[in-house]
Amino acid sequence: MNYLEITGTLIGLLYLWLEYKASIYLWAAGIIMPAIYIFVYYEAGLYADTGINIYYLLAALYGWALWKRGSGTAEELPITHTPAHVLLPVSLVLIAGFSLIAWLLINYTDSNVPWTDSFITALSIVGMWMLAKKYVEQWLVWMVVDAVSCGLYVYKDLYLTSGLYGFYAVIAVFGYLKWKRMMLPPPSHYPLLSLDYLPKAIILANGEYPVHDLPLSLLRQAEYVVCCDGAANEYVRSGFIPDAIVGDGDSISEETKVHFADIIHKDADQETNDQTKAIEFCIAQGKKHILIVGATGKREDHTLGNISLLMEYAKKVHVQSVTNYGVFTPACGNATFDCLPGEQVSIFNFGSTQMRGDGLEYPLRKFTNWWQGTLNRSLKDKFSIYANGEYLVFRAYV
Repeated sequence: MNYLEITGTLIGLLYLWLEYKASIYLWAAGIIMPAIYIFVYYEAGLYADTGINIYYLLAALYGWALWKRGSGTAEELPITHTPAHVLLPVSLVLIAGFSLIAWLLINYTDSNVPWTDSFITALSIVGMWMLAKKYVEQWLVWMVVDAVSCGLYVYKDLYLTSGLYGFYAVIAVFGYLKWKRMMLPPPSHYPLLSLDYLPKAIILANGEYPVHDLPLSLLRQAEYVVCCDGAANEYVRSGFIPDAIVGDGDSISEETKVHFADIIHKDADQETNDQTKAIEFCIAQGKKHILIVGATGKREDHTLGNISLLMEYAKKVHVQSVTNYGVFTPACGNATFDCLPGEQVSIFNFGSTQMRGDGLEYPLRKFTNWWQGTLNRSLKDKFSIYANGEYLVFRAYV
């Protein structure tokens, strides 16, 4: 035991604590610690461990850069499960790495533990990459690495380091449970609305009556239609009968009032607009999936109000607003959106301090002004947004 091993052990404990907390500063310790252990393991004749610490040093630089992307905070890269599609490639890398390292140790070094050393080294390569990607299962890999390393270092008379790795193995269990709790919920999924989609409930707001095929089709096929006050006038003239008419009654024609008096639900509250009254009415009827059409056009102040209120409605129900030009979708946290390649996309931030995207032409960040996230473009048939707060997405028709 020497001062380098003691120093490396202390930095290792700090590294472990920072990793447990998912702090980006673990990578600072991750740069210093392997630099020390390169000398410790070389003197002990653990050549594979010497090589792996060179890899650790480089991987720490990679991990620091990866976790800092976007807004520059550790949480910018979310903790996720290891994707199923990487399991086979990672397994092949593990087998190939183990075989190659064992062959090198047997043929070109005097190592007396080539197989164990090779196993630890190959598995550590995989574990370090998984840590850089912030996969929660990296803790399971380190449980195995630490347990096997603990026994190996006792055999090599590195007792302090052995104790450190034994402690690592125990903490890895708690780290796995901690990261599981820190994980965000699975991302929400928002498919494209199609002409044959059958809405459970639609609110027809009193803006411009829809003219695009999609909102018109949705309105025709809806199981339940609630008209906001005067919107019932045009809906009835188009040959349809609403299931309910909700509002303060100030814009309903006298003819509509007479013919549909039994389905008019008057609410004179001036603190909420008719669209909000209709939403609350639908909720009271047990409707949890609601589409809104006709919410834009006419007066711009009404349009802005109707769009911004989507963020409030989304706290209670699954809601989207379908216009003549596209679809507004309120979202919170991680979400995936189906789209058409090349589709114009605008993102309006409502309080997220961390935001990044995949599958979009331009990068996302914590936009502080509404216009900053507008006029983006999808690259494929879906895109994802990772955020820690609320935002509004507009997918324009192609």
